[in-house]
Amino acid sequence: MRLNETTAGGATPVPNVCPSPSLLITTMDPSKCIPANPDISGIGVRIAIYAQNLLCFLPIIFYLYDGEISLDELAGIQDQSTGMLAIAFAILITTASLAAGGNPTVSNYHAFIILGLSWMNNTSTWIWFILYAYARSTAKYKPIGATWPAWRTALWSPVRTYLHGLDPAGSYDSATGPTIQGGENGGQQTRFQKAVKHFWNSLPIQWLRAVCRPVWWSKPMIYLRRFARLTLAAPVLTVGSLHLSLMAAIGIWLWHDPARFGLPIDQCTPMLTVFGASVSFKSTPLRIFSLTMYSLLLIPGLNLLPPFAFFLFLHISYNHVRTRFHTVSGHQEQEREVRIQPASL
Repeated sequence: MRLNETTAGGATPVPNVCPSPSLLITTMDPSKCIPANPDISGIGVRIAIYAQNLLCFLPIIFYLYDGEISLDELAGIQDQSTGMLAIAFAILITTASLAAGGNPTVSNYHAFIILGLSWMNNTSTWIWFILYAYARSTAKYKPIGATWPAWRTALWSPVRTYLHGLDPAGSYDSATGPTIQGGENGGQQTRFQKAVKHFWNSLPIQWLRAVCRPVWWSKPMIYLRRFARLTLAAPVLTVGSLHLSLMAAIGIWLWHDPARFGLPIDQCTPMLTVFGASVSFKSTPLRIFSLTMYSLLLIPGLNLLPPFAFFLFLHISYNHVRTRFHTVSGHQEQEREVRIQPASL
């Protein structure tokens, strides 16, 4: 308690009680105690991100209209998705830089919003993968069946190529990435692939090979070329995996100790909307769930496996149901013909 100074008339001093932090938390409006940041939480910014992610589905609708996916269409979607992920990368890097240092300007509340938008931005990766899965399943040359063993072999083949130098049919194309036909030729390079290939060819590899001793240089070069081939086979998967890792790192940083992340807002506790329910920012179950999810997505390459499994489950289940439906419809049609035939006789 603190006493005000005595008035000129000698009146009794009036106590001035400072509100406790708990009182501030329950009585203060969160919209007034959270620092405004319209560059992140502004309605225009959010609408722009929502709109560009929704508009990414329009080319797919047109491409699927004729039931076939060409190499040019698949390469176009890959360029589109890579561009979207580049913007998402810039947003995450900016967030990390503004939250670090001695004078942070991003609060934990706004970091939560950015991570939520990053989940949406990463759908660009899976838009391409879904289109690729459909294209490989309907390819005229060595299609991949809608079964778990077939897709396990297809996804493992690039890793086997990197480890053992094998290049079985249906694996990644040496220059253009996964091809619809399943072979090694006939794909279209994306602009990203062409730029990286030009940079790789401009390096003084031949000069280094001549200077260094071939005994120890040749083996690392083999694996280096295989790694470049693996990462450039599908640039959208490489960039998408790195984006997931950066997003996971910021998410772990945030939820490890939300109170110490970025610009502190100790005067109130924001309420978050998670799956339609209001959850306190200080919720322990929410913190544990977030740390678990982001930990699963931290390691590049491996963080692609959970989304692969989810979307392949949808793809395989849809094809299984469609096959069963056509089989049942065919049997019913045959039974109907059998019943009609004796009546006509």
